[in-house]
Amino acid sequence: MLFAARAGRAARISVLAALLLAKTQQFEARADNVLAPIWTGVYVGIHGGGNWTELEAAHLRDNSSDDLTFGGHLGFNIGLGFVVAGVEADLNYEAAEFQSDPLLADFSSGEVTASGTLRGRVGIPVGPALFYATAGYAWTNVDLSYRSGSGVTRSGTDAFDGIVYGLGAEAFVLPNVTVRLEALRFDYESKEISLSGGLHSLEAYDPNSTVVRAGISYRF
Repeated sequence: MLFAARAGRAARISVLAALLLAKTQQFEARADNVLAPIWTGVYVGIHGGGNWTELEAAHLRDNSSDDLTFGGHLGFNIGLGFVVAGVEADLNYEAAEFQSDPLLADFSSGEVTASGTLRGRVGIPVGPALFYATAGYAWTNVDLSYRSGSGVTRSGTDAFDGIVYGLGAEAFVLPNVTVRLEALRFDYESKEISLSGGLHSLEAYDPNSTVVRAGISYRF
Protein backbone atom coordinates (compact mmCIF):
# COMPACT_ATOMS: atom_id res chain seq x y z
CA MET A 1 0.00 0.00 0.00
CA LEU A 2 2.77 2.39 0.92
CA PHE A 3 4.56 1.58 -2.33
CA ALA A 4 1.36 2.14 -4.35
CA ALA A 5 0.76 5.53 -2.71
CA ARG A 6 4.31 6.64 -3.39
CA ALA A 7 4.06 5.43 -7.00
CA GLY A 8 0.82 7.34 -7.49
CA ARG A 9 2.33 10.53 -6.03
CA ALA A 10 5.42 10.16 -8.25
CA ALA A 11 3.21 9.68 -11.30
CA ARG A 12 1.23 12.84 -10.52
CA ILE A 13 4.46 14.82 -10.01
CA SER A 14 5.83 13.48 -13.30
CA VAL A 15 2.67 14.51 -15.17
CA LEU A 16 2.77 18.01 -13.64
CA ALA A 17 6.48 18.34 -14.51
CA ALA A 18 5.80 17.26 -18.09
CA LEU A 19 2.97 19.79 -18.43
CA LEU A 20 5.15 22.56 -16.99
CA LEU A 21 8.01 21.67 -19.36
CA ALA A 22 5.65 21.68 -22.35
CA LYS A 23 4.31 25.13 -21.38
CA THR A 24 7.87 26.43 -20.95
CA GLN A 25 8.90 25.13 -24.37
CA GLN A 26 5.80 26.69 -25.95
CA PHE A 27 6.64 30.04 -24.36
CA GLU A 28 10.29 29.85 -25.52
CA ALA A 29 9.20 28.97 -29.06
CA ARG A 30 6.76 31.88 -29.07
CA ALA A 31 9.50 34.21 -27.80
CA ASP A 32 11.87 33.01 -30.51
CA ASN A 33 9.26 33.56 -33.21
CA VAL A 34 7.84 36.88 -32.03
CA LEU A 35 10.16 38.69 -29.64
CA ALA A 36 13.67 37.64 -30.65
CA PRO A 37 15.31 39.97 -33.22
CA ILE A 38 15.63 38.54 -36.72
CA TRP A 39 18.18 40.63 -38.61
CA THR A 40 18.17 38.69 -41.89
CA GLY A 41 16.06 40.28 -44.63
CA VAL A 42 15.20 43.42 -46.58
CA TYR A 43 14.35 46.71 -44.87
CA VAL A 44 13.41 50.26 -45.85
CA GLY A 45 13.31 53.44 -43.78
CA ILE A 46 13.77 57.17 -43.33
CA HIS A 47 16.34 59.21 -41.41
CA GLY A 48 17.31 62.78 -40.53
CA GLY A 49 19.73 64.77 -38.44
CA GLY A 50 22.47 67.36 -38.36
CA ASN A 51 25.04 67.96 -41.09
CA TRP A 52 28.32 69.84 -40.56
CA THR A 53 29.69 70.58 -44.05
CA GLU A 54 32.89 72.24 -45.28
CA LEU A 55 33.56 73.35 -48.86
CA GLU A 56 37.30 73.99 -49.05
CA ALA A 57 38.26 76.78 -51.49
CA ALA A 58 40.80 79.57 -51.02
CA HIS A 59 38.46 82.46 -51.88
CA LEU A 60 35.47 81.45 -49.72
CA ARG A 61 34.96 83.75 -46.75
CA ASP A 62 32.90 81.21 -44.81
CA ASN A 63 33.60 77.64 -45.90
CA SER A 64 31.57 75.83 -43.21
CA SER A 65 27.83 75.35 -42.82
CA ASP A 66 25.60 73.75 -40.16
CA ASP A 67 22.28 72.54 -41.51
CA LEU A 68 19.75 69.72 -41.44
CA THR A 69 19.68 66.69 -43.69
CA PHE A 70 17.03 64.05 -44.29
CA GLY A 71 16.46 61.14 -46.64
CA GLY A 72 15.63 57.47 -47.06
CA HIS A 73 17.49 54.17 -47.00
CA LEU A 74 17.10 50.65 -48.38
CA GLY A 75 19.15 47.64 -47.32
CA PHE A 76 19.58 43.93 -46.78
CA ASN A 77 21.10 42.04 -43.83
CA ILE A 78 22.08 38.44 -43.32
CA GLY A 79 22.69 36.92 -39.89
CA LEU A 80 25.88 34.86 -39.61
CA GLY A 81 25.74 33.62 -36.05
CA PHE A 82 27.51 36.15 -33.87
CA VAL A 83 27.87 38.63 -36.78
CA VAL A 84 25.35 40.45 -38.97
CA ALA A 85 26.55 41.60 -42.41
CA GLY A 86 24.69 43.61 -45.03
CA VAL A 87 24.60 46.33 -47.65
CA GLU A 88 22.69 49.62 -47.58
CA ALA A 89 22.03 52.48 -50.00
CA ASP A 90 20.64 55.91 -49.12
CA LEU A 91 19.68 59.20 -50.77
CA ASN A 92 19.75 62.49 -48.85
CA TYR A 93 18.64 66.10 -49.29
CA GLU A 94 20.96 68.84 -48.01
CA ALA A 95 20.98 72.66 -48.09
CA ALA A 96 24.51 73.76 -47.10
CA GLU A 97 25.35 77.22 -48.52
CA PHE A 98 28.71 79.00 -48.94
CA GLN A 99 29.88 82.31 -50.44
CA SER A 100 32.98 84.39 -51.03
CA ASP A 101 33.45 87.94 -49.75
CA PRO A 102 30.78 90.08 -51.53
CA LEU A 103 33.30 92.95 -51.77
CA LEU A 104 35.57 90.95 -54.09
CA ALA A 105 35.40 91.76 -57.79
CA ASP A 106 35.02 88.04 -58.59
CA PHE A 107 32.18 86.70 -56.45
CA SER A 108 30.99 83.10 -56.17
CA SER A 109 28.52 81.15 -54.07
CA GLY A 110 28.10 77.44 -53.66
CA GLU A 111 25.46 75.05 -52.37
CA VAL A 112 25.65 71.35 -51.50
CA THR A 113 22.21 70.04 -52.45
CA ALA A 114 22.16 66.24 -52.30
CA SER A 115 24.21 63.18 -51.43
CA GLY A 116 23.98 59.41 -51.57
CA THR A 117 25.89 56.35 -50.46
CA LEU A 118 26.31 52.63 -51.13
CA ARG A 119 27.81 51.04 -48.01
CA GLY A 120 28.63 47.72 -46.44
CA ARG A 121 27.63 47.12 -42.80
CA VAL A 122 29.06 44.65 -40.28
CA GLY A 123 27.66 44.44 -36.77
CA ILE A 124 27.47 42.44 -33.56
CA PRO A 125 23.97 41.69 -32.17
CA VAL A 126 23.53 42.14 -28.43
CA GLY A 127 20.01 41.23 -27.31
CA PRO A 128 17.55 43.33 -29.35
CA ALA A 129 20.34 45.73 -30.45
CA LEU A 130 22.93 45.74 -33.22
CA PHE A 131 26.20 47.69 -32.93
CA TYR A 132 27.76 48.15 -36.37
CA ALA A 133 30.48 49.74 -38.46
CA THR A 134 29.81 50.92 -42.01
CA ALA A 135 31.91 52.11 -44.97
CA GLY A 136 31.59 52.51 -48.72
CA TYR A 137 31.12 54.82 -51.70
CA ALA A 138 29.60 58.32 -51.45
CA TRP A 139 28.71 61.10 -53.87
CA THR A 140 27.43 64.65 -53.51
CA ASN A 141 26.20 67.45 -55.78
CA VAL A 142 27.63 70.98 -55.60
CA ASP A 143 25.96 73.96 -57.35
CA LEU A 144 28.25 76.92 -58.11
CA SER A 145 27.37 80.45 -59.25
CA TYR A 146 30.28 82.66 -60.40
CA ARG A 147 30.23 86.38 -61.22
CA SER A 148 33.32 87.94 -62.76
CA GLY A 149 34.51 91.50 -62.13
CA SER A 150 33.09 92.51 -65.51
CA GLY A 151 29.61 91.38 -64.45
CA VAL A 152 29.44 88.13 -66.42
CA THR A 153 27.64 85.39 -64.45
CA ARG A 154 28.12 81.68 -65.02
CA SER A 155 26.79 78.69 -63.12
CA GLY A 156 27.29 74.97 -62.99
CA THR A 157 26.56 71.73 -61.14
CA ASP A 158 29.02 68.92 -60.61
CA ALA A 159 29.06 65.61 -58.79
CA PHE A 160 31.89 64.71 -56.41
CA ASP A 161 32.87 61.11 -55.64
CA GLY A 162 34.27 60.02 -52.31
CA ILE A 163 34.13 57.64 -49.37
CA VAL A 164 31.95 57.40 -46.27
CA TYR A 165 32.59 55.58 -43.00
CA GLY A 166 31.11 55.56 -39.52
CA LEU A 167 29.54 53.77 -36.56
CA GLY A 168 25.97 53.17 -35.46
CA ALA A 169 23.55 51.32 -33.21
CA GLU A 170 20.15 49.88 -34.09
CA ALA A 171 17.50 48.19 -31.94
CA PHE A 172 14.11 46.51 -32.32
CA VAL A 173 11.16 48.37 -30.80
CA LEU A 174 8.51 46.19 -32.50
CA PRO A 175 8.81 42.77 -34.19
CA ASN A 176 9.29 44.44 -37.61
CA VAL A 177 10.45 47.94 -36.64
CA THR A 178 13.91 49.17 -35.61
CA VAL A 179 15.28 52.57 -34.66
CA ARG A 180 18.87 53.70 -35.19
CA LEU A 181 21.45 56.34 -34.36
CA GLU A 182 24.61 56.71 -36.44
CA ALA A 183 27.53 59.05 -37.08
CA LEU A 184 29.06 59.22 -40.58
CA ARG A 185 32.07 60.98 -42.08
CA PHE A 186 32.07 61.93 -45.79
CA ASP A 187 35.36 62.71 -47.60
CA TYR A 188 35.17 63.69 -51.29
CA GLU A 189 37.66 64.27 -54.08
CA SER A 190 38.93 67.76 -54.94
CA LYS A 191 38.20 69.08 -58.43
CA GLU A 192 37.14 72.06 -60.52
CA ILE A 193 33.44 72.59 -61.25
CA SER A 194 32.21 72.76 -64.84
CA LEU A 195 30.53 76.07 -65.65
CA SER A 196 28.20 77.19 -68.45
CA GLY A 197 29.94 78.16 -71.68
CA GLY A 198 32.35 75.22 -71.51
CA LEU A 199 34.46 76.85 -68.78
CA HIS A 200 35.66 75.57 -65.41
CA SER A 201 35.85 77.20 -62.01
CA LEU A 202 39.08 79.09 -61.37
CA GLU A 203 40.09 76.78 -58.52
CA ALA A 204 39.34 73.32 -57.17
CA TYR A 205 36.67 72.70 -54.55
CA ASP A 206 36.94 70.05 -51.85
CA PRO A 207 33.71 69.20 -49.93
CA ASN A 208 33.52 67.05 -46.79
CA SER A 209 30.96 66.63 -44.05
CA THR A 210 30.12 64.96 -40.75
CA VAL A 211 26.55 63.73 -40.20
CA VAL A 212 24.82 62.56 -37.02
CA ARG A 213 21.35 61.22 -37.74
CA ALA A 214 18.55 59.08 -36.35
CA GLY A 215 16.24 56.82 -38.33
CA ILE A 216 13.48 54.25 -38.32
CA SER A 217 13.23 51.14 -40.51
CA TYR A 218 10.56 48.60 -41.38
CA ARG A 219 11.76 45.03 -41.94
CA PHE A 220 9.96 42.71 -44.34
